[in-house]
Amino acid sequence: MPTKENVHAGHRERLREKFNTGKELFKEHELLELLLGYSIARKDTNALAHNLISRFGSLNGVLSAPTELLKQVDGVGERTASLISLVGYVSTLNQKEKKEKTKLNNIATVKELAIELFKGLDHEVFYMFYLDQQKRILGSTLLDDGNIEKVGLDFDKFTKSILVYKPKSVIVLHNHFAKYPYPSEADDQATAKICAFLNFHKVSLFDHVIVSGEEIYSYFYDNRLQSIKQHIKDKLFQF
Repeated sequence: MPTKENVHAGHRERLREKFNTGKELFKEHELLELLLGYSIARKDTNALAHNLISRFGSLNGVLSAPTELLKQVDGVGERTASLISLVGYVSTLNQKEKKEKTKLNNIATVKELAIELFKGLDHEVFYMFYLDQQKRILGSTLLDDGNIEKVGLDFDKFTKSILVYKPKSVIVLHNHFAKYPYPSEADDQATAKICAFLNFHKVSLFDHVIVSGEEIYSYFYDNRLQSIKQHIKDKLFQF
């Protein structure tokens, strides 16, 4: 007759095999259950995994939780809390490294980022990504209400971000719900305002990208941005 220890050992082995052959199919509680198995021996960790996710809201919430709060959950000792915190910290460093290495210096990379960024949204949002000299992402600003016609109302927020990140250039992204993301007159006006604003701060507008489903429109690659910049320059020379 199998003992409880054998039953749990067999379950964990099956869980590991499932992870190795199809990790993308794992649910959050299964990932956490597998992780807990490395610090809690001879016990069923399924209930604890569910309890932790319920307590902290998500797997990410569990991995981000302070060690002292984790230890307040029944069944989580010093060793388990330390393991969870370690995995969470390593994950954070990994994401930070990936972000720092991401360069928005070609249309393929910009398109990949843009489509993923706006996937599944049912309203307009507006992003500004701050880039260094090599076009690596330093940070970003998100506006939940991405009405491009109201962009002038948020320049104080952009100013604070520019002072924090000290970017060399900026890329602007927002979404449309038309079949093809062709720019409107309001988009052109907003692009000109943003460009003039950034010029004042000695920062270059690298691109303005409009996204609609799997399609994007790039002001830079369509030479529309260059025309807007030239128009701004011509107006300045008139004074």
